Amino acid sequence: MNTHRLYYDDSYLQTFEAQVRSCTLCEPVLTESGTLPAWEVVLDRSAFYPSSGGQPNDLGLLDEARILDVREDGEDILHIVDRELKPGTVKGCIHWARRFDHMQQHTGQHLLSAMFQERYGLPTVSFHLGSELCTIDLRGPEPAVDVLLGAQRAASQVIF
Repeated sequence: MNTHRLYYDDSYLQTFEAQVRSCTLCEPVLTESGTLPAWEVVLDRSAFYPSSGGQPNDLGLLDEARILDVREDGEDILHIVDRELKPGTVKGCIHWARRFDHMQQHTGQHLLSAMFQERYGLPTVSFHLGSELCTIDLRGPEPAVDVLLGAQRAASQVIF
């Protein structure tokens, strides 16, 4: 059975309810506060976005359990949490400020990538979103300052 990905239906969804399909003890997770025991939870539906394509995973809560990581496993989404969840209904709550920041960065990356390709023939080969920095890797020579500023101005015109 596949996890229904609610973020495809509504990327602005911040809370949801789901059924716990499984909850199993997994490898401990290293966090800023040390190594924590962890459980792998599969839900019937989820609004939590997994790490994918350079975009970091969502964080938040499943009831009182903190989301430590979100991963894809075939057609299922694995929620790595800091405590065991019992079978039944759980309430998911997305860390909205983080999600919205990632959405804005991702949109900006697509816009800048389009400008680099369209105006300067520099295709994007990868990108990375982070809490402090977003990087775009281009195929071709390192862009000169005027190319960087030109792409920025063109993207700003589209936004305006």
